Amino acid sequence: MSPTIPLSSIPVLPFSAADRLEFKFMGEGAMNFVFEVIVQPDDESSRSIFQAFLTFSIGNLLRVPKAGTKAYSYVELQEYWETVVTPLFKPEDLVQHQLVRLGDERLVSRLNAVLEREEDLRRADFKGSRVAVAEYGMVVEDMRQKNPDDLILEFKPKWLAQSPNAPPSATRCRNCAREALKHHIKRDNSSGKTQTTPILCPLDFLTCSTSPPALTNILNYLPSINPLLTPGSTPPTQYNRLIDWLQTNAVLPRLRSAQLANDRNGPLGADAHDPEKFQLAMTLRDCTCFVRIPADPARPVEAKLADLDKKNRTAKLEYWQAMERKLSEGGYYDGRDEGGAGTDCQLGREEM
Repeated sequence: MSPTIPLSSIPVLPFSAADRLEFKFMGEGAMNFVFEVIVQPDDESSRSIFQAFLTFSIGNLLRVPKAGTKAYSYVELQEYWETVVTPLFKPEDLVQHQLVRLGDERLVSRLNAVLEREEDLRRADFKGSRVAVAEYGMVVEDMRQKNPDDLILEFKPKWLAQSPNAPPSATRCRNCAREALKHHIKRDNSSGKTQTTPILCPLDFLTCSTSPPALTNILNYLPSINPLLTPGSTPPTQYNRLIDWLQTNAVLPRLRSAQLANDRNGPLGADAHDPEKFQLAMTLRDCTCFVRIPADPARPVEAKLADLDKKNRTAKLEYWQAMERKLSEGGYYDGRDEGGAGTDCQLGREEM
C-alpha cells in the first residue's frame, strides 16, 4: 500500500447516524453509484466533517461501488489516481476525491432503499443493481452549479490523437472510425436506415483556436449535451467565455500529450509496449471533462477531468485489439465502410 494513503488515517464519516442524513440518487455507471449526502441544517457536527474533507466543494457527493462487479477496490483506485494520474496534471485540472470509511452496513441499507424508490427512473440495464457492502467509499468534488445561472459542460474528450495502429490512408481518427462502426451497427439493426447525423471529431478541440470550422463544429455540437449551450439561451458574456476557454485551455492539450506519451504502439502493439503505460493511456482516453462557467464574471472558469479509474488491462486488452482490427479491416478508418456512415472527421476535411 502506498504511503500516500495510510489506511489507519482514513476518516469515518458519520453515516452510522443515518437518521440524521438524507441521500439523493445522482447517477450510476457499470461499476459505481453517486449519491448526494444532504446534511440537516442543524447538524453542525456532520457539516464540519464534510467541510474538512473538501472545503472547495459545494454539496457532498458520495461515490460507492456496485455489488457483483469485478472492479478494483477503492483503495487501489485511489492509490492509482494519487501516484500515477495526478503527477501528469496540475491539481486544478482534476476533480478531487478522497477515501472515506463507510462505517457499518446501515449506510448501505439506506442507499439501497433510495435505489428501490428510484427504480422506475433508472436505466433499464442498470435496474436491480445495488450498492456493495464495502469498507470504503469516496467523497468527490462537486462540479455541478454553484449558483443557478452557472453554465455546465460535461463531455468525454476521448482519443485526442490518432491511434498508432490506424492505416496511413486513414481519413478518420480513432474516435470517428469507432462512431462510424457504431452507426453501421445501428443501421443494420434498424432495417437498413442510414445514419446521417454527423458526430463531433475530438481533434477539433485541439485546433479550434486556429480553425474556424473546428470551432463551429464544437459550438454546433454542444447543445446536444446541454440545450442551454446556444447563443440565444446563454448570456453573451458566458457564451464568449466558453468560446475563450475552448480556444485557450491548457487541460485538453495536456491530456493529449499524456495520451501520446503513454502509448506509442497502440492496442495491437501493447504486448511489446510498457503494459503499465498502455493501461494509463486507455484510462486517459475514457475520462470525462467538466467545465463550469460562472454567471459571475469575477469568478474563473473551472475545467476538471474525472473518471480516471485504473483500467483492467488483462480483462480489456483482447477487446481493444479486436476493435482495432475491426476498424482497419472493415474500412472504418479510411471511409471504405459499406454505406459510408456520416462523420465529419478533421482528417477527412484536411484532405478535401
